Amino acid sequence: MNKLIYGSVLALAFIAFSCTPKATKYLNKGKQDFEEAEYQFAIENFQTALKKGASANDCNYYIAESYRRSNRMHESEQYYKKAVEGGTTEEDAYFYHAMAMKANGNYEGATSQFKNYIGMGTNFDLINKAKIELANLKVIGDIIAKKSYYKVYNIEKLNTEEVEYSPYYYNDKLYFTSSRGADKMHAATNTGFTDLYEFIFDGTDKFSGQARRLPDEVNSPDAHDASCIFTDKGKTMIFSRGNNGSKKGLKDVQIYMSKIGEDGKWTEAVSIESINDPNAWNSCPALSRDEKTLYFSSNRENGYGGLDIYKSVKDANGNWGTPVNVGAPINTKGSEFFPYIAPDGTFYFSSNGHPSLGEMDLFKLSTVDGKTIVENLGTPANTSYDDFAIFYKDSTVGFFTSNRPGGKGDDDIYEFLDESKIKFAHYILDLTSLYKTDSAETLLTQTTVKIVNDKGDTIATVSTDDLAKYRKEMELGTYKLVASKGGYLTDMKEVTLAKVPNSELKAGDNDILTSVKVVLKKLELTPEDKFVEIQNIYYDYDKADIRPDAALELNKLVEVLKLNSEIKIELGSHTDSRGSDKYNQALAQRRAQSAVNYIISKGIAKDRLVAKGYGESKPKIKDAESEADHQTNRRTTFRVTSIGNNVKIINKDEEK
Repeated sequence: MNKLIYGSVLALAFIAFSCTPKATKYLNKGKQDFEEAEYQFAIENFQTALKKGASANDCNYYIAESYRRSNRMHESEQYYKKAVEGGTTEEDAYFYHAMAMKANGNYEGATSQFKNYIGMGTNFDLINKAKIELANLKVIGDIIAKKSYYKVYNIEKLNTEEVEYSPYYYNDKLYFTSSRGADKMHAATNTGFTDLYEFIFDGTDKFSGQARRLPDEVNSPDAHDASCIFTDKGKTMIFSRGNNGSKKGLKDVQIYMSKIGEDGKWTEAVSIESINDPNAWNSCPALSRDEKTLYFSSNRENGYGGLDIYKSVKDANGNWGTPVNVGAPINTKGSEFFPYIAPDGTFYFSSNGHPSLGEMDLFKLSTVDGKTIVENLGTPANTSYDDFAIFYKDSTVGFFTSNRPGGKGDDDIYEFLDESKIKFAHYILDLTSLYKTDSAETLLTQTTVKIVNDKGDTIATVSTDDLAKYRKEMELGTYKLVASKGGYLTDMKEVTLAKVPNSELKAGDNDILTSVKVVLKKLELTPEDKFVEIQNIYYDYDKADIRPDAALELNKLVEVLKLNSEIKIELGSHTDSRGSDKYNQALAQRRAQSAVNYIISKGIAKDRLVAKGYGESKPKIKDAESEADHQTNRRTTFRVTSIGNNVKIINKDEEK
């Protein structure tokens, strides 16, 4: 008899001494049930004892303990709370009250109670566990805030009000464990004994089909059978069996094996002796992708904590070797269950020892900067309830088990879509606003930008931030960005977000940035010796006609004038120094007027424009020699001559 049971007996004896005869009768029954781990019977008898006048404080503690020990932590919280508030002398009630609050998602309350227990407890082991739980609770917010890649659906056509768990998809059938139709009930939990089932799809509808119990060779009527897997091309089934609930029978779970004969029937299941520890719980078998390594969970001696994950490697003769603990970072002082290797080689498992949202959560091994880490799958794959036994049907779709609220029964099987394995392209407009000086481009914060689609609809009006940036995920297409700010010329920039080939994307999220700058100019009168160049305005030799390529550039100036209705401009045309002054002056004037006429034809008022031919009088490069220099001097410019009511700048030659 261990110390806890011995202490329980003394406490129960004291309770019995102070109770009425009827209360004592049910207390004694509860006491016996509790000592024999028949927790459901214990709960019922202690609850009756309470009604008959037994001590509420102590009975609530044992009811809570009975729920916890039968893996019903959520139901235990209210009874731990009553025991703690009643001043129970059972110090572990304070620790498990915190655990129960965590299981029900009350993280703030759990944090407070763990701290309380650390300050008053004397159990060194539980104090250490409380410290670990406090550390884990600090990252709960990060887990909840983590981006979710999972879409989760309850498989209502498969689940019942009974237990369904441990899904395994093989040869177009879904195998699972269930207590449906059970004749024998387990005294600890008041749930039926479990058997192995296969769900045969009929193809009529998604999850339309029939669940069929596997034959008696693999389903014992006197024990739990669970968590099957297949190997050897489906000829061998490996599964767990045990815990028949009797005093003399099999108490702990072991791993069994059955083979299918030529007649299509399964052989009588036999224990895999090289793997099992008869004095320990051994379950949750899983195979590596090459089927040469068998993983399972066990609480055998010299482990890290409660249940650890072990592995056994098959030798040259096909026999399973001595199990080895897989160690850290997988195993903890808590319990690790249900190992699984996905088709892509990722190692998954369930644990209550790593930072979790409540009880068992789903985890996977990831590599970050060359280091192997344990990663919580986050919500909605995980909840504050038990979430375990993940299995991938293919690269993106799979199944897992949960007893979360909203299901059909106790443990239910859920289908999920793992979008982290799908390629997602996020096309992001990466906008920077600047203003241009003579020497450089400088960040221009708080610039208003109107985003216009190719239909002419304004889809958003935004403002750049204190870093002169704005980012937004956009649909593919071409947009006009109309940028404006007081004191600056409003300008427009066109940008296209183009599709990236799927072959260039990685699995998961892909942020494809299209970077664009909007560069504004100061809204100010321009002296005649300062010009704003219009790029790429070319004319045919000795002609002033507007070519199609020049029209494209002039259209941009048309947009500037439309966007800045308060300004008037001078449009200037310059030639190189070859030819006579008189000829170049006349040619430049014709070209400037031709450009002005084009702009007027696009709806700009005539009185806002002045054509000015400069000929060769204002070269950008003096003493030009090369053809490139001459080309630079043959340019078209504009300058602002009037802003609203401001006085027009007079040219020097106009003063004469």
